[in-house]
Amino acid sequence: MKTIARIATALAAALVSVFVAAPALASEEGVKFDPTEQFSHAGEPLQVGAILIVGFVLLIVVLLLAQAISAPFEKK
Repeated sequence: MKTIARIATALAAALVSVFVAAPALASEEGVKFDPTEQFSHAGEPLQVGAILIVGFVLLIVVLLLAQAISAPFEKK
């Protein structure tokens, strides 16, 4: 029964991802994708607040994972 549920979940996720990606694939010809637009250029201000928030979230995730992984190996 679990196998059928896993297969159904995978199929549903694949179907949803196709419908989510379809508008991006159907873009107009005049719009060109420029991968350098996502990077900041010299002289532009950095988003320090966003960088700090992401850093703190990553730090918390790493610390929590380290605690969760090391808990079974602690001596009692």
